[in-house]
Amino acid sequence: MVYLNCIKHAPNGSIAVVGGMDSATGKQEHYTESMAMGFINAGTKVFVVRDDHGREAAVRVAHHGGHHFLETHRDGVKTDNLGKLPMCHHETVAPAPPPYRPVPVHRGHAVGRAWRSRAR
Repeated sequence: MVYLNCIKHAPNGSIAVVGGMDSATGKQEHYTESMAMGFINAGTKVFVVRDDHGREAAVRVAHHGGHHFLETHRDGVKTDNLGKLPMCHHETVAPAPPPYRPVPVHRGHAVGRAWRSRAR
């Protein structure tokens, strides 16, 4: 179980990163929204938000209009919502690798005008 204690928003206002204490390891961990949704959907990790009074709300994957996002279970208590968590200032998730860009194909010594003229 991961007790979430911070959140980082993307420029568009959606959740970019959630952070929390993993009860199995005792370490502060950070997950991108897609990583957290993957763990929740696979059932391998449970994410929970706990307020100052000890009330807990489970985090689940919700969808609306084809978009999937994280939300807490609606229980009428406002203090245990994801939006009430402070900003993450811990070490963040490793950045994604740069996109794959293939190396341009270089012509060998046999490809060129001289090779084309021999092929005729």
